[in-house]
Amino acid sequence: MMKLFQIQRIIFTVFFTGFFCLWTAAQENTNIPFRKAFSFRTDNDAYLFIYNDAYYTNGFSLNYSYATNKAKKKQIHSFELSQKIYTPLNRVTRSPADIDRAYCGYLNINYSQTKFLDKEALVQYAWSLGIVGPASWGQGLQETYHTLLNYAQFYGWNYQVGNSLGVDASITYVKTIAENNWLKVIPVGQVNLGTTFTNAKLGTNIVLGTFEKNSESALWNARISDKTTHTKKNYELFCYWYPQFILQGYNATIQGGILSSSATAVTQKIAPMMFQSTLGICYAENRASCKLEFIYQSKETPSQLKDQRYVGLQLEYRFN
Repeated sequence: MMKLFQIQRIIFTVFFTGFFCLWTAAQENTNIPFRKAFSFRTDNDAYLFIYNDAYYTNGFSLNYSYATNKAKKKQIHSFELSQKIYTPLNRVTRSPADIDRAYCGYLNINYSQTKFLDKEALVQYAWSLGIVGPASWGQGLQETYHTLLNYAQFYGWNYQVGNSLGVDASITYVKTIAENNWLKVIPVGQVNLGTTFTNAKLGTNIVLGTFEKNSESALWNARISDKTTHTKKNYELFCYWYPQFILQGYNATIQGGILSSSATAVTQKIAPMMFQSTLGICYAENRASCKLEFIYQSKETPSQLKDQRYVGLQLEYRFN
């Protein structure tokens, strides 16, 4: 237990030291816009500083973005590589009855295009190609870093979902409906359709603090531009609460892939309705941004013994 807490403290220290270094190196005063950005995100329930390792147990993503203008409308194009790992609550799997949430790794590449519209609205289109199952390297990655960090291993990966290629698309619409100098309310609607995930999400971002309009805000990773922009301040510092309801149609990380099957896989039925709540804080200035989020998620499947909680950390660096 003591070693686990030491490792968690090291991760947080490295993360915030990295942000401080980026922020310190980026304090030049310039009106030249930053057109490109690179970001890294890591998710883990271990960041809660409690001895917990289950369900969505680890995730990371690398993202490269650049900004353009078309018909006087700002657009951001993003390319992302991500890996996610899912496990049940019980590490020691003696039989399928011990698995309350399917073992699964998910590796994917994603392209998204965000268009900023009039009246504080935006629409985002995204396309993803990914794979679940042994070919996603979920088992190997988890066993490797658990060995390096002296974490206990999971003994049930032989029951993971089978290999299946997934093709997915999504559309997200966002529009601010209320705003003053320190508070704004932003409903968000999203539909995902594909062979990995099919669902619909409806929620509202409630933002409190010092922020920019949506087309220039770190809330949407939008502090890049290919032309000079006018902002209210040189920085953003705000908290946000994002509750959302999720209507699930299909989830290959729980049910297995539509395009394949495995004789040894243990899968479950999905919960038709879920609730997710994200509580976060964001700071952005010049070239650098930092986000820290706490995410609560209700049960993805009725067989889960507990709800899910984890922390997400994101760093972004902007450049020309």
